[in-house]
Amino acid sequence: MYLSGLIVHLRELLASEALSFVFQPIFDLRRRSVLGYETLMRGPEGSPLHTPEQLLRVAREAELGLELERLATRLAVAAFVAAELPGRLFINLSTAMIADHATAGDLPELLAGAGLAPERLVIELRRQANDDDSTTLTGALHALAAQGIGMAFDHLAPDADSSAPQPDFIKLSPLQVRQIHANLPRQQEVAACLERAETLGIQLVAEGVEDARELAALNALGCAFAQGFLLGRPSTEPFRQLSRGVSGILDAQRGTRVLPATPRPPLPPLH
Repeated sequence: MYLSGLIVHLRELLASEALSFVFQPIFDLRRRSVLGYETLMRGPEGSPLHTPEQLLRVAREAELGLELERLATRLAVAAFVAAELPGRLFINLSTAMIADHATAGDLPELLAGAGLAPERLVIELRRQANDDDSTTLTGALHALAAQGIGMAFDHLAPDADSSAPQPDFIKLSPLQVRQIHANLPRQQEVAACLERAETLGIQLVAEGVEDARELAALNALGCAFAQGFLLGRPSTEPFRQLSRGVSGILDAQRGTRVLPATPRPPLPPLH
């Protein structure tokens, strides 16, 4: 009974387009500038559908996932443009939504209508446990990349798999970042990922940076891009430049790049 009420609430929310958006900055640590912003949707404040996790869960139960993502994509692009934020817009989309956008061919029209160049949009592939890396998805990714839209994956396929397009960005998960300053194996893993990404021309973005020591370790390893509460929380008016505190951490390491002193393991797939 509770779920049925949430589904009714979701249908009303979709009809009234009652979604709002916050943006979390992603910083270029070398240039001390904003790379872009990851957008996060929100339902009405104080409602049981306020969080994106709950919105997506109820939408899946009601088979309204694509409808929710279509609306969220359109409104997020409009909100980003209206806020006049610099850099690129990172949007999380499910594999089903990516395939739908590519099949419908509606993204270029949507972006043109909002006044956002395709090159300023980056789609973050949101995988689910039951996803199938089908030829349909691969074709959809290639179609969107051909339009100039950027891609961010949570991992890179093994070298043997050349069917998927190469992403512009790989996101290091918060689990890979957490306490990295005190975890030598984790430092070695990230160093190996950075080395492989550099050979492929892919940029790594460290997510979930919350501690000054984590940032210092990532910067010393040569990770150029980062996001997390330490650098800026999601907000309707997000930071447009690094705080003095964060700049001070980077200034203290100016000109240094430190890799783990012990031998590194063979380069693993990025994940």
